[in-house]
Amino acid sequence: MFGEDAVSDIRKIPLSDNTISRRISEMSGDIKSNVVSKLKTSELFALQVDDSTDISGKSQLLAFVRFIDNGAIVEDFFCCKELQETTKGQDIYDVLNSYLQSCEMTWENCIGICTDGAPAMTGNIKGFVSLVRQMNSEIMITHCFLHREALVAK
Repeated sequence: MFGEDAVSDIRKIPLSDNTISRRISEMSGDIKSNVVSKLKTSELFALQVDDSTDISGKSQLLAFVRFIDNGAIVEDFFCCKELQETTKGQDIYDVLNSYLQSCEMTWENCIGICTDGAPAMTGNIKGFVSLVRQMNSEIMITHCFLHREALVAK
């Protein structure tokens, strides 16, 4: 229909069943290694953490990271992890703690956390931020301004 040139061009495209999946995984790994290497050189960082439910009903933990890179404040996607059982503060802490450990980072370098006001995040005893404070008592905790805006609107 398009001629012999188009047929030869289409034949050059790899059509294995996992080509796209493999390329997405490779790009994701490259982005993760770039962000982590910049974080390690920056040393100090801040996290913005929120959990959400996807269309299949699974809870997803999203984290964004802020750090200084060459004198500029950089905000980048840090991770998206599925919360297996519940969305309790301990579960959120365990998921983020294991991810930080896999990146060879510690809570001592985290200077701030921004969350919504949910009890799982901000609870005094078992909330995520209270568990992080056990690891770093100097950490600053802030409430997300978007959630503040929603509270004011109510």
